[in-house]
Amino acid sequence: MKETLVITDLLSLAVDHQNRYSGEAVTYYIRFEMPEEKGAALQLSLPKVMEMEGYQLPPEIGEDMPAILEREQEQIIRIPLGKELEVGERYQVEIQVRIQTFPMNQYLVAEASLVTSDAEILASESLQIAVLGKGKYLEYLPEIYYNDDFTSRFLMLFESFWKPISQQIDQGSYYFDPDLTPPDFIPWLASWLGLPVDDSLPIDRVRTLLKNAMVLYQYRGTYRALKTYLEIYTAGEAEIEEQRAKNLILGKNSALGVDVALGTENMPSSIIVNLRLPESELERNQYSQDMYHRKITNVIRTMVPAHTSIRLICDFYAQEG
Repeated sequence: MKETLVITDLLSLAVDHQNRYSGEAVTYYIRFEMPEEKGAALQLSLPKVMEMEGYQLPPEIGEDMPAILEREQEQIIRIPLGKELEVGERYQVEIQVRIQTFPMNQYLVAEASLVTSDAEILASESLQIAVLGKGKYLEYLPEIYYNDDFTSRFLMLFESFWKPISQQIDQGSYYFDPDLTPPDFIPWLASWLGLPVDDSLPIDRVRTLLKNAMVLYQYRGTYRALKTYLEIYTAGEAEIEEQRAKNLILGKNSALGVDVALGTENMPSSIIVNLRLPESELERNQYSQDMYHRKITNVIRTMVPAHTSIRLICDFYAQEG
């Protein structure tokens, strides 16, 4: 038997709601990369209790209505992919469906797939949503109301209205997780920690800085904190060399020696920072090397003691590809 190679990178499936009630609508989002095979098609397999109400296709596909095929307990929405789509380009399809009413809780599974004209599967992905047949608010009423269909559907109206707020409350802890908090919430979360947020930084670097905030504050002004901060901030490699010496203190125990700093040529409280960075960092900021050098020098100055002298060396390299 011939084995089918399924490459999930070609296709992804998402839905706007993971939990719904009977009679409510859901929207499926399918993103796919146009394959090289001729005659390929995009398919979405759904249980028969779901009825398609609408769809949005890329303009290149055309205005032809998708074909709907039925087989046993499922229906297949099939969208042919014509020559107008460019091979290797990514496209998105949206399909809106309505869940038909049934008085029991179920998990409904949908599967999206890219298939060839010979029905060979190039890529596929599936997901499930939970559908509640009865309103949860019935749990707070006397048992006599539990089997009353009108009361159940009436309470579902209020559950649907309050559901987004309830979910926001239930998921409140995620707002304080740097990896999960929404991008718009990050500046506020950073203000709690007194961590300045640079608007020019990619969002993933800001999240990493927030995760390391405690370490940066605990070791503030030290080699460890400065190296950690610079490597996160610049996505480069940092090497730091510290120069130390004992300043001369007047007194009976004072003694001159190699570790005593005298004169303007001695700079015991100084550091040399070597940064190795990709050239794409300049392109992302739209800076020249001198502008970027001044910016990072100012960043370093906020991370070290005020009396420290700084020498920064930036080495930019070209990335392969």
